[in-house]
Amino acid sequence: MKITVIGPGAIGTLLAALLSNANVGISLLVKPKHKELLSDGMIVLDNFKGRRLEKKIKIVTKLDDPDWIILAVKSYDVDNLIELLRNSSAPILCCQNGIKTYLQLTEKIGKDRIAYMVTGIGSSKIETGEAEFRGSGFTFIGEASGVASPRLINLSEVIKKSGITCEIVDDVLSYVWLKTIINSSINPVAAHAKVSNGELKKPELNKIVHKICMESTMISTEIGIDLPLEPWSEIEKIIRNTAENKCSMLQDLENGRQTEIDAINGEIVRIADCNGLDAIYNKEFIEKIKSVSN
Repeated sequence: MKITVIGPGAIGTLLAALLSNANVGISLLVKPKHKELLSDGMIVLDNFKGRRLEKKIKIVTKLDDPDWIILAVKSYDVDNLIELLRNSSAPILCCQNGIKTYLQLTEKIGKDRIAYMVTGIGSSKIETGEAEFRGSGFTFIGEASGVASPRLINLSEVIKKSGITCEIVDDVLSYVWLKTIINSSINPVAAHAKVSNGELKKPELNKIVHKICMESTMISTEIGIDLPLEPWSEIEKIIRNTAENKCSMLQDLENGRQTEIDAINGEIVRIADCNGLDAIYNKEFIEKIKSVSN
């Protein structure tokens, strides 16, 4: 099996490094400027089960007819890759935060080629091609079509061999919503307060996280999403299991990068507005994050 991971950030580097252990052909597609930084082909994953993994893999700037594409860029970079993805026939496993990318790619590429990975694994980008493992969590994959094809089953076996516990699900959209609710609750609060996930156990912050969670959960339920797990229970587990991790939104703020607030909370607000529902707390934290963003 040939797999191309697009994006050398936190999750892309983690997946490329781990999948290289699974006896498959791995390439990492990067922007030309990043290829120069990774000229030796070495990527690094720190602190995975107490080990530092240094892996030499193929670095590319064009798609080379893979069996699977793993899309691991930020949600706001997906627009720039639509044409590239359309010109390939390979199925795409998406890893983006928020519901926006799922809706965007199923419309523009088609459900038959789109699958989604929903994970609670914590990973922090150190620099291009280097990431640090920051905590375990659930990992679910499923196809937008609702059918687990042989190609997805094969991919799930590869993911398991890499060291990631992975479960195939039929209704992956409900899991994308679950992760979106979790992200909408944890990310903006931790980012605005400038704290790691574990600090969200403090009563004053925990109360805010809970309010956003309840609001986002209500919106999903009102539009007919049958959530597979109880979001608040999963949030409590993630806060506990990734206590030392800085959420991606906080990392983006600290590094002067664009955040994914629009793809996460913004999309929840858009859907709420379209359905005549309130999204007071989501709107509040969109404003707060944008007020401290570059």
